[in-house]
Amino acid sequence: MEPSEEFNPDPRLPKQLVFFLMHNHSVPPSCFSLPPTAAQLPYLIDFVQLCIMGILTILSIISLIVYLEEALYIIKKIQCPMKKKTSLWNSAAPMVVSIITCFGLWIPRSAMFVEIGIGTYFALCFYFTLMVIIEGYGGKDAIVRRFESTDIHINTGPCCCCCPCLPRIKLTKKKMNIFILGVFQMAFLKPLFTFIGLILWSDGIYNTEEVSSTSIALWMNVTLGVCTMLALWPIGILFREARVHLAEYNMGTKFAIFQLLLVLTTLQSSIFSILGNSGVLPCVPPYAYKSRSHLMNYHLLIIETFLLAILARNAYRKKDEEAGYTMKAQAV
Repeated sequence: MEPSEEFNPDPRLPKQLVFFLMHNHSVPPSCFSLPPTAAQLPYLIDFVQLCIMGILTILSIISLIVYLEEALYIIKKIQCPMKKKTSLWNSAAPMVVSIITCFGLWIPRSAMFVEIGIGTYFALCFYFTLMVIIEGYGGKDAIVRRFESTDIHINTGPCCCCCPCLPRIKLTKKKMNIFILGVFQMAFLKPLFTFIGLILWSDGIYNTEEVSSTSIALWMNVTLGVCTMLALWPIGILFREARVHLAEYNMGTKFAIFQLLLVLTTLQSSIFSILGNSGVLPCVPPYAYKSRSHLMNYHLLIIETFLLAILARNAYRKKDEEAGYTMKAQAV
């Protein structure tokens, strides 16, 4: 075994089996070792892999440049301060995911922190996506006035898409506050669980890759999964109406970007994690099974978020001279 490798076999495999595979079947020790450090990585991969990582890094940098240009446009061309803030935060999502993923590409042992960073920022995007819809109407009071005499469908995904018998509701301030609270709980609980997870990780009892019934990380993720579905419900209800009434603000494209990022950062990552944990993906030194699944996910994610960053630029690059409902009311 190379001295630079830190032997860390999967606890689900007996050590006798691990040594048997290494000595009798020439399985490389790196398949049972920790990923290389950032300092070791350039010396352990070939020129082609290094070029691929360089190209992906350039894509992440371009995503950052595209967002900065888009942010300058938003600051100059959107008059309402609240719309400006929500647009800046929400349109940054593809770029932020790309940059965090790029760090994971060059620092293979940071997989847990990459997952935490992406999840925490995207949890905030739930709240800002709702705010983009609300501010599109001119604020909370304006959207209540717009729909206080209109029947709104609540049989939308992911909670109640199969319940067409649900009654329609009329929007009130109380119900609007419940919608906001339903989304805000996700933006609050994810950073809180992240903080708790980091404290437990420092004590060695929090591991995002552990899938046993006694895993604290597993139960925390299940809880956050339920919270995610509850947070998506109010957004889906309001977007159903905004899709038609706010079409001029590219609301459909903005929501599509949000949905695609949600799928890419949750479903796609989960699929690669399952493939890595089950040993379906072959071990290719210096990456073990799990670390190679992370690597493949990072490769795809950087390319996908680069395309979404371009799409977000076109969706959010729209001049808006509306002062906002609150400011207009004060002017009157």
